[in-house]
Amino acid sequence: MRNNNFKAIVIIAFLSIFTLAARAQYKSVVLGVKVAPNLGWMKTDQEGYQSEGSVAGINWGLVAEFYFAENYAFGSGFTFNFQNGKLAYPDEQGQDAGILTRSYRLKYLEFPAVIKMKTNVMGGFRFYGQIGAGFGIRLSSKGKDVFTSPGNPDVTTDFRLIDSQTTLFKASMIVGAGVEYPLDNSTSLVAGINFNNGFTNALKGNNTINTDLEHHGVPNMLELSLSVMF
Repeated sequence: MRNNNFKAIVIIAFLSIFTLAARAQYKSVVLGVKVAPNLGWMKTDQEGYQSEGSVAGINWGLVAEFYFAENYAFGSGFTFNFQNGKLAYPDEQGQDAGILTRSYRLKYLEFPAVIKMKTNVMGGFRFYGQIGAGFGIRLSSKGKDVFTSPGNPDVTTDFRLIDSQTTLFKASMIVGAGVEYPLDNSTSLVAGINFNNGFTNALKGNNTINTDLEHHGVPNMLELSLSVMF
């Protein structure tokens, strides 16, 4: 009798586990590749410093999603982030004081850490939102300068390495939203817009005219993200 009761309990437990597994028919890990054209700019609140608009760039890399529920995932991976921008600020070259306009080409290896939230399928699509942080390591930085001073012709210096004048690490907040279109049970296309709001100053050193002022420029970026997930 006890043996029959034990068998019944085992069968009921097995059926319960099978039912829960059938309800949770989603992959726990999803990988994909991403390419994302972007517009980048340098934000600054330093006295005498001014952002000179946005500059096009591009990101690409690997995307990884780790699901802890059907519609909720921890998103990570890595991207090679080519992020650009321009600043203008007072500068002194030789005996001349003027305005230096510098174009930046910043290349980072960035590791996002976001929480991604999806809707159920609606009309063949799933919509998502995500929020989190990004942590970047500078791989290279280049600058192109145009120095303007009264009574003198502009002096232009082409792009050159300026790694000694930029910081090694950066941190940012990532906020985004988009849409996912499943192609089959294992593949989907994803398109979204992400705002990468920088927290950290990307520049080192002090202004040559007012040495009490530190160079200040925070990279910001708006990207159109296109991914294929497997």
